[in-house]
Amino acid sequence: MRDSNRSYVIYGSSVWDGSWQAEHNIAYALAARHPVLYIDPAVSPLTPFRYGFKPETLRRCRDVIDRGIRDRGRLKVFAPLVIPPIHHPRTRAWSVPLLRRQVGSAVRRLDFEAPVVIAWRLLPLLAGVAGESLRLAVVMDHPSAGAALMGRDPAALEAETRALCESADEICTTSYPVQELLASRGWDTELVPFGFGRDMAPTFDAASLPPEYAALPRPLLGYTGGIDDRLDYDLIVALADRFPGGSLVFVGPVSPRLSPEAGRALASRPNIHVLGLRPRDQLPAFIRHLDLALMPYADSLWTRHQSPVKFWEYLYGGPPIVATGCAELRRYEAPLLSYAESADEALGMAETALVDPSAGRETRRAFALANTWDDRAAQIDELVERRLRERTPQRIPSAA
Repeated sequence: MRDSNRSYVIYGSSVWDGSWQAEHNIAYALAARHPVLYIDPAVSPLTPFRYGFKPETLRRCRDVIDRGIRDRGRLKVFAPLVIPPIHHPRTRAWSVPLLRRQVGSAVRRLDFEAPVVIAWRLLPLLAGVAGESLRLAVVMDHPSAGAALMGRDPAALEAETRALCESADEICTTSYPVQELLASRGWDTELVPFGFGRDMAPTFDAASLPPEYAALPRPLLGYTGGIDDRLDYDLIVALADRFPGGSLVFVGPVSPRLSPEAGRALASRPNIHVLGLRPRDQLPAFIRHLDLALMPYADSLWTRHQSPVKFWEYLYGGPPIVATGCAELRRYEAPLLSYAESADEALGMAETALVDPSAGRETRRAFALANTWDDRAAQIDELVERRLRERTPQRIPSAA
């Protein structure tokens, strides 16, 4: 049941109409309980062409032209417009006041009274603009470890995370390694793990075999998510060689910064198939009909701190799971997940899991249903209630 007495403004790190990330799931779950406004990352007239002309370019051009608040089912979405280039110091001086005016206007148009702000980014620039009663910052990864993946300067990312934490009333983390990292830097945090989207359960249950799978030989080993340099491509090639009569499938967007070595690895074996990005409502079919779900991460500073959202989708999808390189996943045991410390161990675990892929399936599905995004939204609500009780709520004056 929706509670109109509280509203949330969410400063997301990725666009609402792109591939779903943690902030999308949190926003969607909170929107079942409260009015929610999701603020897309700021765009400029050049943003749609950042990586060349692609199928989504025209849609993104329309979003740039449309300055209205977009209705997206349970919640509202607004994309502020800034002057290009977005990160240039000179245009930034003009863009920041413009950004603040647009976001403040969007909040006022929706009549949000003292909303709670949840921010993955932009909080230092937008603090106070929504007249918020409380500010929650979310830190999901090691601040600078993924700089190369994003094409960013590590020192700049560290500074942004520090400023984000300093601007917040409460800091939330999504994995134990990140919580420990921030504690070592003097930040107290609240752990809010990821979860499963209960609304997707019927789609999983009804998902039929994807046409792309129909002609592929079994066993079918697969990965869904971003295809970038976080993955262990030596292990991927080794899996293809260990199961030459089977198929490895990769469903997700290929990073424009994917290294040439990784690209060559994916093209090196005829039983490795890169199927590309699929809409959210199609992904359950690609997960459910796998014989083995993979999280083949390379061991790096980045992967040691991340917490993959796909783990929860894999659980409800049902196939056995083999993972490497992600320290957060070590705390889960079979039949939920098999965590390998080496490539040889991963190959052995894959062989064992494929003897009976149905083993432990109901246990995995039940665990997913016991840890949903709705549960995480309730946790955030409880955290907000606690923090607001600890002090007399004072509306932060709106700043244009």
